[in-house]
Amino acid sequence: MTNLRPRLKKLEALAYDPSGLVPDSQPWLGYWDRQWYLYMTDQIPRANLQNSPWQALAAVMQYSDDPMSLVGSIPPNDEDGSW
Repeated sequence: MTNLRPRLKKLEALAYDPSGLVPDSQPWLGYWDRQWYLYMTDQIPRANLQNSPWQALAAVMQYSDDPMSLVGSIPPNDEDGSW
C-alpha cells in the first residue's frame, strides 16, 4: 500500500503537459493558442515556448480556422495572403 502513493503521483504527472493543464481540453487549447499568438506577434521570446509540446502547436494550427482563435486572427504578411 505504501508503494501506491508514489506510483499514483507518477501517473498523475503524465496526465498534464508543461502548462499544468490536461492536454486536449478547452483550457489547454486556449492557453497554447494564447502562447503561440504572443510569440507570433513578438510579445514573448521563443524561449517561452521551448517546452511546448508538438501536439499543442498542431492543435493550435487546426484551431486557427475557428473565429475564437487568437492565432487565426493574425493577418497574413504578404499581399497575396500567404505567410
